[in-house]
Order: sequence, then structure tokens, then C-alpha cells
Amino acid sequence: MHKRFLLAASTAAFLLIAIGIGCTKLDTTTLGADLVTVDNVNTFADTLAVNATQGIFNDSTILQKGDNHAIGVITTDPLFGKTDARIYVQFKPTFYPFYFGSAGDTTKFDPNNKAGFDSAFVTLSYKGAWGDTSVIGNIPQTFEVRAVVDDNFRIKTDTIRPVGDIPPSVDNTILGSAIITPNIIAQKTKFTTGRDSVNNQIRIKLTGAGDSYAAAIFNSQDSSATGTKNGFLNDSVFRKKYNGFEIRVKNNTAGNTLFYVNLAEAKSRFEFHYHKTKNGIRDTIIQSFQAYTSRVGSIASSSSMNYIKRDYTGVTFPGPNAPTANVFLQTSPGTFANLSIPSLTGYTNRIIHRAFIIVEQTPDQAATDNIFTPPPYLYLDLKDTAFSVPQRYKPVYFDLTNAVPYNPDATSVNGVYHPFPFGNVDVNTFGGAALKRFEPAGNVFYRYEINLTRYVQHIVSNGYKNYELRLYAPFNYYYPQYLGTQYIIPFYNPIALGRVRVGTGLNNNHKMKMVVIYSKV
Repeated sequence: MHKRFLLAASTAAFLLIAIGIGCTKLDTTTLGADLVTVDNVNTFADTLAVNATQGIFNDSTILQKGDNHAIGVITTDPLFGKTDARIYVQFKPTFYPFYFGSAGDTTKFDPNNKAGFDSAFVTLSYKGAWGDTSVIGNIPQTFEVRAVVDDNFRIKTDTIRPVGDIPPSVDNTILGSAIITPNIIAQKTKFTTGRDSVNNQIRIKLTGAGDSYAAAIFNSQDSSATGTKNGFLNDSVFRKKYNGFEIRVKNNTAGNTLFYVNLAEAKSRFEFHYHKTKNGIRDTIIQSFQAYTSRVGSIASSSSMNYIKRDYTGVTFPGPNAPTANVFLQTSPGTFANLSIPSLTGYTNRIIHRAFIIVEQTPDQAATDNIFTPPPYLYLDLKDTAFSVPQRYKPVYFDLTNAVPYNPDATSVNGVYHPFPFGNVDVNTFGGAALKRFEPAGNVFYRYEINLTRYVQHIVSNGYKNYELRLYAPFNYYYPQYLGTQYIIPFYNPIALGRVRVGTGLNNNHKMKMVVIYSKV
């Protein structure tokens, strides 16, 4: 079973050159109010060049079944290309042997047509959106439902599938469709089969072939111990008959919005509407199948997957190891930057009061930054020289938290000794949050400040290695040398939410750099 040490903090979704070392005055109004005062007599500040090159992940980001999933398309981002996010899920009865209605009800085969199947919906619990969410600019997206035909999908119920895996195969027959925008989702839907209503729910009615598909489940399956239509007998039998659904945006549909849904919540379901009679009285009922995030008694967890494909066709990223004025950071699954700070090697005879990397957004002249906002948080780790094939990474020493000790050189995980902070990164200590700033002309951009104070002090005082670094915006992360994906560490970015172009040492207006505030020994 996968372990997550801390639920990621909820973040609103509606949201290579060396230039030497020089002493300089710092403007604490733009770098942060908590900086040590620099007087150039007792306290000094150095600005160190940060070299940066572009990287693109072969992404293996993993979502837990209860995490918010992304669905939708981005088709017109000139800086980062296209995104296609789809959901695959198996909804199942809530008990076995399963039956519609209650004891004494008539729900099927009523010759007077007072009872029987009426309609069906696939619904998703809506949590938010990213991209173009304006009422005027948002492009409607047509969501479609298809049946999964890949037996391996429903057999491997406990498999946690990376977002970049090959998705399960599906039947091309469209079972239902619906036009979706954030405004439509927010509208309250009143059920025609009762007095209840619901909002913040994506509702896709099954029609045509989909209506027949749902009616066949309602009318043909029973809970008998034998026969070919005993799909409601138990969970094992049901899973052999129904693989689940694909929910995706229609091919060649334009769009600029990713929608976020949660499969574990009650609003996500396979919803049956039907009529029943009891003692001659007709009633209208809604009864639903749900997605299970873990085993409940004899009911196995539901198979699920969030498939997210990035397509960089038509955009130009800097080549790996190529000098560039900007690097492109996209929340996983996405991109990263390789960083190095050559001047830290041989850095001595200082008491470090504060050392931090400044990363600044290069604003987009096409104004698409107003639509596609930056990642809420950036994360930094070290290139582990002990593992070059394959290349591995490890956490930054000391600065991820003040709360608990940890050692990135540990070779195992246990209750006392951890290679990374038990309880996740403390962003108040480490930094990495997007900070809104303004250029002299008034243009908005975002800055990230990442604290490496204690790590730099150990380089200065104890000869720690000046590692190369990796800068990125993860949804979660893990280090294979520490028992692999068994220990997945959640971070603070929603999946696929955020992208930002940031300046490197070659950028004149938004230069990436490390600032070190110190006293001489």
C-alpha cells in the first residue's frame, strides 16, 4: 500500500553564465521583509550567478485514487503547447448481492409500465478549474463517455498508474456527451425524478447506445449464484463484466481549461434513475454506483487512472545544456531546470545569515500569463552523484524544515531515521511560494525565493559538496533509493496546474541568482 505522510495543502486552482561575485546593497522591500540588514561594514551581501539549462521529464507522477484528478484540454498555449487530460474509472455497486430498490418493490418488467428504467448519468464531483475560466473567454468543451474494453484495467484494481502510462483501450461508441464550462457546472441542477438538486457536479447523460448500455445493466443483471447474467452476485463477478468508463474531451475540440474532480466523493458516480412501485404506489428513485479508493470488506478498490499528455509540438524549448535567457517550468507532468552555482565551490570564512535563490518570471508579451498562471510552489533538490546511471536525486540538506531532523544520505526509511522530512516540506522555512511583484512599468510578474541558508553554511564550514540542483514544480515526488514509490511525498501543487517561463543568468531583466547575506569571520 502506498503511504503518504501528509495530505498536500489545498491550493486554490482558480488560480549558463558566471558573472563573478560582488558585494551590493539589498532592497529589503523587494526581496522580503525578513532579510538581515546589510550595512557593508559588519554584514555583507554577495550575488552569485546561477547557471540554468532546460529539462523535460519522462514523467512518472503518480496520483492516489483519492487525489483530485484533471480532465479537459489546453490547445492554445503559445509557450507550453497542448495538454490532454482524461479520466478512467470503474463505478461499482455499494453492496452485494446487489439489487435495485427495496424488499417488496417492483422495479422491472412491469406490464403496466409503472416501473422500470428511466435514464442514467455519469457524474463527477467538481473541485475547481485552471486556465481560461472567464465567462466570456472560456471555450466550451464537449465531454464524452466511452466504455473501457481493456480487461487488465479492471483486473488490476490496486494498481496506481502514473499519469504518463499508456491508457486502457476503449470502445469507440460514444455513450453520452455534455458541453462543459465552469459556469455550467456551477449552475444548480434539479432532478426531474425527485425534489433534490445538486451543483458543482459535471453531469453527462447517457443517450442512444449509452441509454441501452445502462438499461441492459438495470434490466438484465441479477444476483443469482449461477447463470450468465449474475453480475450483481459479488464484486469479483461484477468486475468481470464491466471494465469501467473513459471520460475525455471530444477529439479536435478547442479549449483552454483543465477541470478538477474527485472520484472519491459522493457526487462522482454512475447514476441510475428509475421508477418503482410498492403496494401499487409509483415512486421515482435515484440509485448509484460509486468509485472505491480502497478495499471495503469484500469490495476491492475501483480501478482508476488520470491520463495526462503534454504535446510540445509548435513550441520551442531551449535544448539541453544550451545557453538560454529563459527556462520553462510546468507543473508535473512537465518540465524542470538544471541549476548550478559554481561560485559556492571554495566559498569560505563566512557566517551565513541568509542564502537564497531568486527565480523570477519573464512576463509573456502575448498576455497569456493572465490565463495560464504560474505554479503555486517550486521545489528544489540535489543531483545525487552516487547514482549517475540512472540519474537520481536527493533532498536538500537541512533547509526543508526546522521541525524535524533528516539526512538525505540515509539508505532506509524507519520510524526514527528519515532521509527526507517526516511531515513534508515546510514552505515557511524553505520558501518556493509564488510571490506577486510589479515591474517599473507596472507589469505583473511572479518571484520565487528558495532558502538554502544552512546548506550553504555547511558548504562554507564543513566542506559539504556543492551539488548541481534540479528546480521544478511537482505534484508529488519520491526518491527510488528510499524504497521507491512506496514512499510518495505529496507537494503543494494540484496536478498539471501552473506553468511559468523564468529568467536565467543570461536574462537582463529577470536574472536568476543566489543572494548570500553574511558576516566575515
